[in-house]
Amino acid sequence: MATIYELLEVAARPVLEAMPDRVAADDFYHPDFSDEEVRALGPLSGDPADLAVEVERHTMMANMLANTPFGDQGELNEAGMKVFSLFLRGSVRAALSGVFAMSPGAADIRCYADGESAFLWSVRPDGGVDFCLDEFPAFASLILDYLPSSPDGVSEPIRILVDGHGVVAEGQDDKVGAVQDFLARERTGTTLVDLVAFGGLCSEYPEHAMVVVDNDLGRHSLAVLSTGESRRELVLMPSSRALMTEWFGKSVEAGRTGF
Repeated sequence: MATIYELLEVAARPVLEAMPDRVAADDFYHPDFSDEEVRALGPLSGDPADLAVEVERHTMMANMLANTPFGDQGELNEAGMKVFSLFLRGSVRAALSGVFAMSPGAADIRCYADGESAFLWSVRPDGGVDFCLDEFPAFASLILDYLPSSPDGVSEPIRILVDGHGVVAEGQDDKVGAVQDFLARERTGTTLVDLVAFGGLCSEYPEHAMVVVDNDLGRHSLAVLSTGESRRELVLMPSSRALMTEWFGKSVEAGRTGF
């Protein structure tokens, strides 16, 4: 029986091969950390046996804060406390992993927010880091400003009905073939988008995948959408900055309201 997972694997393969240890959206998420634990970047213990671990963590933080506006003498300042609070406790979390023909290395874009503020952390191929702190409504813009651009997609949408196990319903061979043909075109970019918002899972490869594919037909998204308790769709649709901004906004709001 054909399933959507073969198509999703082909769509995501460039990223899966280039970034086998890519960061997930909920990595480093510790919503119950106290302010003291945020300052220490980890749990605090009164056990002397844990002192060495805490000292090592503090040294790592001091090195990490060097040459950033977030620390003073190895300690988090006010801006740093805000940033690392979002990083560790922010309930809106996006992780974008991408590879692009015109860019060396891989794109690693992460954004963390709490409904008031948003913090973007983008790791460059050379290992350097770019960061931005803004108000929450800028969440999508922060991400898309760092995602390499591509012309708007021009293909017609393709919708493939599948069951709860991802098995393609009968009579859709032509649609599956059309998606296969699209994915066989030479790529200029591929991005996996993982997003959680206020406790709701919005996208995550593979069960709730959102794969952005750039080729000569422009930017398109291949996404798994739920249409009921036991029915889903694999949808290939044209994309653009405006459509991605709308998707982020609707997804975050769905997470806030409980889908």
